[in-house]
Amino acid sequence: MPHHKNMQHLTTGHFTAYELNFNFQTHGEKKWHCLFKYPVIGGAIWYADLANPVVLGKAVAAYPYLNFHLYNKNNFFLNYRFGIGLGYISKPFNYNDNYKNIAIGSHLNAAINMFYECKWLVKKKISLTSGIGITHFSNGSFKTPNLGINIPTVFAGIAYYFPDKTNILPDTSWKNISENKISLRIYFAGGMKQLYPALGDYYGVFMTSFNFYKSFSYKREVAAGIDVYMDYSDKRVLKRKDIVLKNDLGILKPGLYAGHNFVFSRLRLLTHIGYYLYAKDKSDGMIYSRFGLEYNFNEKLFAHLALKTHFAKADFIEWGIGYTIKHKN
Repeated sequence: MPHHKNMQHLTTGHFTAYELNFNFQTHGEKKWHCLFKYPVIGGAIWYADLANPVVLGKAVAAYPYLNFHLYNKNNFFLNYRFGIGLGYISKPFNYNDNYKNIAIGSHLNAAINMFYECKWLVKKKISLTSGIGITHFSNGSFKTPNLGINIPTVFAGIAYYFPDKTNILPDTSWKNISENKISLRIYFAGGMKQLYPALGDYYGVFMTSFNFYKSFSYKREVAAGIDVYMDYSDKRVLKRKDIVLKNDLGILKPGLYAGHNFVFSRLRLLTHIGYYLYAKDKSDGMIYSRFGLEYNFNEKLFAHLALKTHFAKADFIEWGIGYTIKHKN
């Protein structure tokens, strides 16, 4: 799908994609299984030729996923699936022999897959599926160009079920306990980005974030906080505009954000949006967003991985480590 006007030459026709996946049905072994109506956990391998072998080549992706049941009645299921993993594009941008590929500048990319699925159980061990979805490839501006590849999909498939455990009784005693937690957290993150034009220099980006999380159920939280970014690529951008900085404090970008977190036991899915309180370089606008994951190793220490964007433009990938300052029930 050419989501920019200058990408239309990359779309040369429809093509067939193939996916092989393996998954298992949860039965309530963990609390979050019950909270999310016993989702399916799985992994997939995805392949397509992209209908443009000279410029785009072929695409391969591998990713774990969660498949959530939205509706279930009389052997009919309506599901929503989300997966994220690694993708490979065989023909990325190259100045010498592939300069027309302005979508992807690297072989290795992040791959994100989302779809809505209808499933019919036609026999005890066989089901038919169909639905619509989208698959996205991007490297988070680690290497330009990075407009990304978006592939909308209409699909159909068949599934076979191996014998499964059905005698597990979920523990639902926690349902009688109220959930009202408050957490104060801090994390430090960094990353690398490359400015346009393609094959330009790499610049480091560093940030500190102070976060306030408040749960209003076992599976959802509201989030707010203060972000402070130091993006060394701004020095190059400002220099192009003949703006002189006295020191590196001039590239600080403090911002306020708010958002929502889904909680899957130790794992969080983050969707945040923020606004810069101050920025010397305003070329990408004053609004930013963050989509990512946090994983708690224990009650205090956690890992952070997120993609920071300005609307549809990727800024950089945040790799970080954090600490829970205060945790109150």
